[in-house]
Amino acid sequence: NRPQGIVRRSSWRIIVHDMSRRDIDLALRLIADRLPHLRQPRRLNPRAFAPGRRVLGQYRLLTDTLRLNARYLDDLDDMHALDLLDTLLHELLHGNSGLLRQVRDSFRPHPDIWHQAGRLRDLLADEFLTRRGAGDGDS
Repeated sequence: NRPQGIVRRSSWRIIVHDMSRRDIDLALRLIADRLPHLRQPRRLNPRAFAPGRRVLGQYRLLTDTLRLNARYLDDLDDMHALDLLDTLLHELLHGNSGLLRQVRDSFRPHPDIWHQAGRLRDLLADEFLTRRGAGDGDS
């Protein structure tokens, strides 16, 4: 049995368990489509952190898991949806970094990752917001 909120990937598709995750799934699909060089993790836990916590996301190397703050499961306005996209890109950049870099970044600021995630977010923002408005990903 898998704990509620833990999902596994099958190919690039995320299998949803017990929650509404439209924006998360939409963002991950867009990233897979437009940035296929960013390998996506095998597991995703979209409720790893309580909504009130400061931590927005985390990549865990040993379990190949991307962990997100549960606030991203709420209905998001465009500003918060772009924050989600930025967080996903940030954590995917960590997950695609070398082992030593991942360990080092766990203990120190990493503004280069923040800036790179911001640039990629800006690159994908219009298409992401358009897909959200068009209802892409709705069942």
